[in-house]
Amino acid sequence: MSEVPDKYLETTARELGETMELRLPDTISYQRLEELLAERLEILISHHFQQFVFLLYRIDVPENQIRDILEQDAGAGAYHKIAGLLIERQLQKIKSRETYKTSPPENEADRW
Repeated sequence: MSEVPDKYLETTARELGETMELRLPDTISYQRLEELLAERLEILISHHFQQFVFLLYRIDVPENQIRDILEQDAGAGAYHKIAGLLIERQLQKIKSRETYKTSPPENEADRW
């Protein structure tokens, strides 16, 4: 994982925390975020699989990538890999929103 700017990591952690119903600290490292998400994923996959599937749909992670991970590694490593995918996807969405965000027009007439 390459270095992630703090502003992106904090936003990613906040959004994933809300989506996954996790309380996360205001400042968090990538490794710690991945670890906490992996713990939550283990619970979801083991006991609440339907919620896990809904989570993937909501975050928009490709099902085939998850299936490949679960087929190759059914242990704790799989949860960390999936957590990494969730973080990466959320980062992509945040960066995309920032890239395509438009400023409101300065002129009142241009608003319409």
